[in-house]
Amino acid sequence: MIDTIMVIVYFVVIFVIGVLMYRRSRNYDDYLVAGRKFNAFFIAMTIAAGISSATVGVAGLGYSFGMVGAWFFIMLAVGAWILLFTVAGRLRALAQYSLIDVFNMRYDARARVTLSILGTIAYVILLSIGFVGGGQVLKSLFNIPLFPAMLIMAVPFITYTALGGLWASAVTNIIKFCILCVGLVILVSFAISRAGGWAHLKATLPPGSFNLFSAGAWPFVWAFFWVMTLSMWVAADIYQLVFSAKDARAAKVGLSFAGVIIAVVGLAAAFIGMGASVIFPKIDPEAAMPTLAATLAPGLRGLVAIAMLSGSAIAVVIFQIVAATQLVRGIWPQKQMSMNKVRWISALMGVLGLLFAWLDPNVVSLTELTFRIFIPATFIPTLAAFYWKRATAVGALLSSLVGVAASVLWHLLVLPALTSPLDSWFEPAFIGVTVSFVVLVVASFLSKPSPAEKWQQFMPQRSQM
Repeated sequence: MIDTIMVIVYFVVIFVIGVLMYRRSRNYDDYLVAGRKFNAFFIAMTIAAGISSATVGVAGLGYSFGMVGAWFFIMLAVGAWILLFTVAGRLRALAQYSLIDVFNMRYDARARVTLSILGTIAYVILLSIGFVGGGQVLKSLFNIPLFPAMLIMAVPFITYTALGGLWASAVTNIIKFCILCVGLVILVSFAISRAGGWAHLKATLPPGSFNLFSAGAWPFVWAFFWVMTLSMWVAADIYQLVFSAKDARAAKVGLSFAGVIIAVVGLAAAFIGMGASVIFPKIDPEAAMPTLAATLAPGLRGLVAIAMLSGSAIAVVIFQIVAATQLVRGIWPQKQMSMNKVRWISALMGVLGLLFAWLDPNVVSLTELTFRIFIPATFIPTLAAFYWKRATAVGALLSSLVGVAASVLWHLLVLPALTSPLDSWFEPAFIGVTVSFVVLVVASFLSKPSPAEKWQQFMPQRSQM
């Protein structure tokens, strides 16, 4: 009863805070980019919060593979630092709303609409991770079926995000992230204690479990580079937050600290999964963290449940608003729609995310599918936008379409036939990006060069380096 009351109070408090942010989202800019008022703290914490939505999944990797599972988050941190040292300053100088606007400015409407459709699908799938993770927590804690548990989570979070926009997403996500960090500290300590102490934990786990740089780690590093690092460099949610920064310095400082926080959270999550593998050797890896939390004492169990719910709910609210932005800016770029229409579109994104979660309730597979669509669609055209004058709209369009097709076909037809570690070395995103690069170069040279005004504003300038 204590745990139930704590979870209910959590839902109510977060919902009220989210709704109060409605007053700060009175116009288009407030709703989509928080009026461009975010300082470095907001940028760092909101980015770290968005990434931490996959904490339950990383704990599952730690359960199965040891500390090397933390590379899932570490390579995301690397992506944040690469973005910091490459185009973050130039991005903020563009003062747009989304990655969609970058494609529209640098290429043309065809590339914009194509990326809008692919990006909306990808982020709807990505936000479904939050429903799956949160549903798993409520299912383990209160012994209820998964879909009703996801529905309980969906109603309040979809509602207040649709009302409050990016302000509601950022403020509530920072609160959730702080709660999540408290929960991680509790679970790390509890994992050591329940496993029989540090010495027994080390003796029981397979040799090399604590080695981030073991021979078996490099296939993970390679695969996660293509799936995670590149995703950070072209992530629509990260771009939207950079556009929300009050200036380029705030964006850069925020990215630098976000990378550090993300890496630390990844290490903690993987360690919790490792501890759970000793305590519960025959459970579903995806349930490692919720199962460990369910054995805590009443009250403490409720607090950790709230922490895990916070991690999952973060994905729902940030990716719901990003999915809505992808669609709005892609289909209606020149028109600032009425706020009620934007809010209804945002709510629709949340409902579609719940549907995806019901169809495929697996955090890791949903994440992989998202990135295997989005990265081949965006990485090469975005890289070319900032670094290659000869890139054309035709080249970008064909590069996105063919790259996604190659990645998805490889994912469906070839990957299932590959054994470990070949399935990591021949990651579908790597195949898709390689094909995308070849298509962009060939198609750009075979098509008419872009006018100078299309590429001049994207080229490096000393003040933005």
